[in-house]
Amino acid sequence: MVNEFSIYIKTTHADSNLKKRFDWFLQQPGCKWTLKQNEEGELPELAITRRGIFLIIGTERLSFHPSMAVIRLINLLRGEADRFLEATQITSGDSLLDATLGLGTDALIGAWAVGGTGKVLALEQSPVLAAIVHDGLSHFTDLVSNYKNNDKQLAWASLAQASQRIEIRCGDHLEYLKQIPSRSFDVVYFDPMFRKTRKQSNSIRPLHQWSDCRPLDLKAIFEACRIARKRVVLKERKYSSEFKRLGFKILVGGQYSPVDYGVILV
Repeated sequence: MVNEFSIYIKTTHADSNLKKRFDWFLQQPGCKWTLKQNEEGELPELAITRRGIFLIIGTERLSFHPSMAVIRLINLLRGEADRFLEATQITSGDSLLDATLGLGTDALIGAWAVGGTGKVLALEQSPVLAAIVHDGLSHFTDLVSNYKNNDKQLAWASLAQASQRIEIRCGDHLEYLKQIPSRSFDVVYFDPMFRKTRKQSNSIRPLHQWSDCRPLDLKAIFEACRIARKRVVLKERKYSSEFKRLGFKILVGGQYSPVDYGVILV
């Protein structure tokens, strides 16, 4: 994982707000920042700019943005189905543990679904990804929405509220799961990084460089079944052997989707 190496951190303007964010990143545990000059891009780079926070290595660029969550929520508000919500069955007042946060799209949709009386705890192995998403959620309302129609504005505003209901913790999810009391969450969810990245997936490809792509440990599924009150859900590549290896029943649906969802009822 690239995040095990030093990352050059810089801010592009002498802006007090950007300076606060710069200082905040420097304080995040597990991230190996360096302030030395980055000669010819020899190190990965975290650029803190007025346009956003960007993690850069070579030609790849990664940043937090709720765009896919906005599209999904627009569809939900129009009465369309969402496979993640169909699989998890979470509703208002429920609690969700997202054990593999990534860039936080599913956590955002989950936080919207559980509402103000529910809760979402998200775990992320990569310190730099956890920091970027944490920063993005904390500054969600600072992001400029270019949406002009009512559906998009409503989805954006709803996600802005939901973003404040997500608690992020950085570390190995198995170690965290071991510490959580039994039957503490309604649903535990896993979306591990696919070990065979689809070439056309522009958003997933750069994420691979910063994430732990090891297969899920069966011990993590055991702990998830102990913690969950209702179900444990796994998202994986279509026809993946992981569903069988880990004991999940594949849910029907998504005929033309490259992914499937599996469930263990507890």
